Amino acid sequence: MTFWDVFWLLAVFIPLTILWITCVLDIIFRRHDLSGLARAAWVLLIIVLPALGSLAYLAFSGAGEGVQSSSASAARDDAMRVTGRTP
Repeated sequence: MTFWDVFWLLAVFIPLTILWITCVLDIIFRRHDLSGLARAAWVLLIIVLPALGSLAYLAFSGAGEGVQSSSASAARDDAMRVTGRTP
């Protein structure tokens, strides 16, 4: 392998692969606000066009992320109150 082969592997392909896997896992396991059809469409788009699909997913479906993180933190706070622990 030459220097440029390693460079492109480390600088482009590995980050895109991590982005792709993160988006697919987010769609499948963390996004409960999406319907099954919407999930299938996003996953199909990401599989067919990995770089463009992942970037589109991050750009267009970021509205639900704030709701998820705030509801998750609210649930965590409620659990802490019930058990008597302080955060």
